[in-house]
Amino acid sequence: MEAIRKGKMPRLALSLVAAIVMVLGLMSGAGAGKALADDTGAGHTASVVTLAADETYPLWVGETQVTSTNLEGEGWSFEPAANGNPATLTLSGYSYTGPGHVEVLQDYDGEWDYYRHAPIFWNDSSALVVELTGESSVVVTADSADGGASEGSANEEDEDPTHRYSGIFCTGNLTIRGTGSLAANAGAMEDGESGIYAKGDVNVESGSVAAAGYDYGIYSYEGTIAIGADAGTVTAGATGGADSLYGISADYGDVKIDGGTVTAKGYRGISVGGDITVNGGEVSAQCTVPDSYTTSIMVPCGIACEYGTLTVNGGTVTASGHQYGIYAVRYPSSGETELVPGIVINGGSVVAESRESESSAIGINGCIMTVKGGSVQAVGNGDKSYGVSANNSRGESGNGSLVIEEGIASFVAQGPAGAINADTSVKNAADGIGYSDVAGTEGKTSLAVNTEGGDLSGHKRVLFPGTTAFATTSPAGKNLFYTGKPQELVTAGAASGGTMLYSLDGKTYAAELPTATDLGEYTIYYKVVGDASHTDSQAQTVTSTIVEKTYPAPTMRNSKGAAFASQTDEITYTVNQEVPSWATSVRTWVDLDSVLQYTVDANGVAVTSDGATLSHAKVTIDGQRLTVSIDDATALRGKTMQISYRAKLRSGANLDSYLNAAQNIASVPYQANTSFDGESKVVSSKTEVVKFRVSAAKSDSTRTVSAGRSSGSSLAKTGDAVPYAAPAATALVALAAAALGIAARRRTRD
Repeated sequence: MEAIRKGKMPRLALSLVAAIVMVLGLMSGAGAGKALADDTGAGHTASVVTLAADETYPLWVGETQVTSTNLEGEGWSFEPAANGNPATLTLSGYSYTGPGHVEVLQDYDGEWDYYRHAPIFWNDSSALVVELTGESSVVVTADSADGGASEGSANEEDEDPTHRYSGIFCTGNLTIRGTGSLAANAGAMEDGESGIYAKGDVNVESGSVAAAGYDYGIYSYEGTIAIGADAGTVTAGATGGADSLYGISADYGDVKIDGGTVTAKGYRGISVGGDITVNGGEVSAQCTVPDSYTTSIMVPCGIACEYGTLTVNGGTVTASGHQYGIYAVRYPSSGETELVPGIVINGGSVVAESRESESSAIGINGCIMTVKGGSVQAVGNGDKSYGVSANNSRGESGNGSLVIEEGIASFVAQGPAGAINADTSVKNAADGIGYSDVAGTEGKTSLAVNTEGGDLSGHKRVLFPGTTAFATTSPAGKNLFYTGKPQELVTAGAASGGTMLYSLDGKTYAAELPTATDLGEYTIYYKVVGDASHTDSQAQTVTSTIVEKTYPAPTMRNSKGAAFASQTDEITYTVNQEVPSWATSVRTWVDLDSVLQYTVDANGVAVTSDGATLSHAKVTIDGQRLTVSIDDATALRGKTMQISYRAKLRSGANLDSYLNAAQNIASVPYQANTSFDGESKVVSSKTEVVKFRVSAAKSDSTRTVSAGRSSGSSLAKTGDAVPYAAPAATALVALAAAALGIAARRRTRD
């Protein structure tokens, strides 16, 4: 066995040597098709083996360059440009703090070399897309070892700091989109130039971005900065205080905002070399220099648009500045012979304020300003401030103008020095209002339409259009009843754009409702006194009266009418009582004569209105009095309450005192009384009678009644003939005659 192993070793060694030689031959670059000898000596063509080189991309993430074998890392991934799609860097919760990548680059004017530092560094003229998912953050810091200067040297003649730091640095166009957020910060040191820096365009299509730098928040050298309609929150801030520059800045390009919530802070919140267009979103541009700052030749303001036009078509724009809120004094370009509008407002809402008190601060300063729609408020808050100035930037008097067209929602300008700069020619196609004080409380003056142009320098506050205040609900006069106490004569009105005032003489007006006590007819004047944004309405009148109360009396009827009734017959009685429109409660009671009696108890009394039972009526019967009380009669106002009950002649009743002259009709009275609103006195009453027919007498001393007729002091049963007691005088004569007869008989016996 040992001999066999010893015999194989030389052959294995030779085979290994041959394999190594072959590999070395291939690695040395043997040409394609070179003949190699095989074991039989026959020749063949060798296969070509080529190892692909690692492709690099002009992108650094953190401090690592992206290559074809390194396309992703913790929180990031890269997709190279292909098939018309741009190169895309996806950040998914990526977080980095450090110096990032550094390169020596010449500035775009070709004068200076700078060390450019950035954690996300794209050094190519092509476009880069940054896709956001989750929350990502990059913070650039100085290199602790050598400040990043190890890769080259700056121009020794450059006296400025030679290092420039950015959160994102891009030499092409940069697009940011997605559902996540990105914070890019370079604001912790003086050389922290910008949160986001691009030579070309910066487009924030969607997602949220916070960019902070010592000099700039978001900066584009020669491109457009665009905030898309689907953008979230975009914050761009320059953190250097009085030494900072701009929150959003495009040196030679435009700024376009279609949506999102955009906040830009710096010496100038937004500053461009081209145009600014706002189509939507909420834009806040703030000047962050301290109040003690001394104004330099480069004015600190919320928005600066010196070489283009600021156009607002929609959304809301708030510009808060130190010297100017909005500075859009458009310097004419080379070859321009006419001044082009510095500000055009077609819609949306614009609020601009200045706060400087020592110099001539202005809310909105523009060479030619045209307001076609939307709402504008320009406020100068300093002691020497104006609301608006539209002077010619060339200093030529009369060439600047402010044009206020008819379609505006509102235009307000105010300032302690004047609402509008004295040199401004104002053309207004809508009526306005001027005031002699900023508060809009004194010296109110109507400003008529003036499309030729006029001077409004005498006003501290102006507003267009001069909308007249009006009554949304007119006061209504009242028809009142006399109470002996003061009563309000009208119902209160409601107003839009002012306060409703009232007067009884048309001269002295007050907000309190007018009152009166005495009977009579009153004329009440009213008008709406406009607030600071409205003129007064014309006075109008309403009429009110105070009259005596009318007390409607009850009406009554009974079921028998003129027919006669027997002692056993029930008679149905009905009382109708109208409830006046002013009544709050009502009490009606019925008193029966003593010869009558109720045949029902309180539960047998029906109280109705319009056929419906009044369940809340209180009914009592006490002797000869039936009382119905309703404590809350408001639902019965203008209606009639009906009371129905039953009664009959009392057994043994004497009707003598109720007979008529012919002594054939007995009329028995019953009475209804009413009081209203808790008054104890009777304010209305009515008396009716129930009649009984009496038959002729049978003799001088007696009479009979047929069915239901009186006989003496009572009525007999139906069909009976009963004697009727003679009147008292006849009885006395009969008694006297009887007495004389008895006396004669006694004398005869004697």
